[in-house]
Amino acid sequence: MISVCKTFEFEAAHWLPGYEGDCRNMHGHSYRLHVEVSGPINDATGMVLDFSILKEIVRNKIISMTDHKVLNDTFPTPTAEVMVDCFSYYLKQALPVGIILERVRLWETSSSWAEWKRDR
Repeated sequence: MISVCKTFEFEAAHWLPGYEGDCRNMHGHSYRLHVEVSGPINDATGMVLDFSILKEIVRNKIISMTDHKVLNDTFPTPTAEVMVDCFSYYLKQALPVGIILERVRLWETSSSWAEWKRDR
């Protein structure tokens, strides 16, 4: 199996209901999303999955609902942990047969991220 990865960026705002710290107030992030998939190399194309197909899937399933949006409208508790778990579900449903979602990592800042990993 070979893994291929693609990274995306989006801007969004949110607040954390019930949280006692500063994040209870509306604020924004420049999010970075890393998606890793794996599969066998296709003999005809020499690829696991064309990067343009992965890009289209992520844009349609995630970026379109998050970029320049208020995340609370989609996620009742829009923490990085909740979002990355939801993203993994959406992506698994959309990937072509034989392509396995390995990892989804979402950075809220350059030093803070949440990650979903496939159970092995």
